[in-house]
Formats: sequence, C-alpha cells, structure tokens
Amino acid sequence: MATYNPLSVADIIRADKQDVRIGGWEAGPVPTAKFPLTRRKLRLGRGWRWRVVTFNALQEQFVVLVAISEEKEYYRATLAMRSGKTLKVVCFHELHTDHWNWHCHLIRGNVHETFAGVLRDKNLMSAWPTFTKSECTVPFNVTEESALSIAAARFRFAQGGGFL
Repeated sequence: MATYNPLSVADIIRADKQDVRIGGWEAGPVPTAKFPLTRRKLRLGRGWRWRVVTFNALQEQFVVLVAISEEKEYYRATLAMRSGKTLKVVCFHELHTDHWNWHCHLIRGNVHETFAGVLRDKNLMSAWPTFTKSECTVPFNVTEESALSIAAARFRFAQGGGFL
C-alpha cells in the first residue's frame, strides 16, 4: 500500500492549481467517466444542471462537480481527489434554503484517510460552520452564471481572474 504525506482540504484550497479544465453545463445523470464513484452514475434529480472542473495540484488530480437547481434553491460544489479509478470526496460547499446558510461538509484531517468511491464518508465528514438554528436566512441568488465563480472562489481554481 502506498504511503502518503498528510493532506488537508485547506492544503488543497491554498495550493497552486495547474491544468484547469472547465466543462460545459449539462443535465441528467452525471456519468462515471466525469465523476467516478462506485455507482454507475450519479443521479441528482429532475431540474438539476451540472458541470465538471478538473485540475492538478500537490501531485494529485482533482475534480469539482458544480451543480445547481434554481427551482429547488440548491447549490453544491463537490471537491474530490482521484484515487485509482474512483474519487475520494473531500468537501461539499452548499447553499440550500431548506436549512442553514452557506456551509461546507468536509473531511477534517488527512483526506487520504477518507473512504473512496462514496459521495459522503459519514465517519470522517463534518459540517462547518455549525449553526444553532436550522433555517436559512440568506437569499438564494445563485444562478448558472454565478455558480462557477462561487466554486472557483471557494476552491481557488480561477487563474488570472478568469477561466481557461
């Protein structure tokens, strides 16, 4: 088994990114070729639009799945690290108006220790920040036009203030 140096979500976010590639908006299930988990394809549900961003950093390959349902008022950017033929999901950045405000679900500590091939490692992933009330108090103003910029700001994959 390979030995890895500890790597945190903060390390990934702060790292210089190379070879940033941004796919176009799509609808329907996310094929495993674009976001490989152990399932055949990721089904987000009716009304969702999504796109995939890939980049290299810290000698690893990363995939960000940016997904939005304006009808459901739900935005999610999912950061994952390639692990063999699958992914290790290390962070979700979300806004959905059924609870909380902007928040993340992330792996705290070494991301190499998270379980590969699943959308959420329930043993290692935790929410940040924590809220005392479950309601969302911020307006949902995310659109397809702004979703990529929000993900780029959170995970710092924009280059030179723009996209490739």
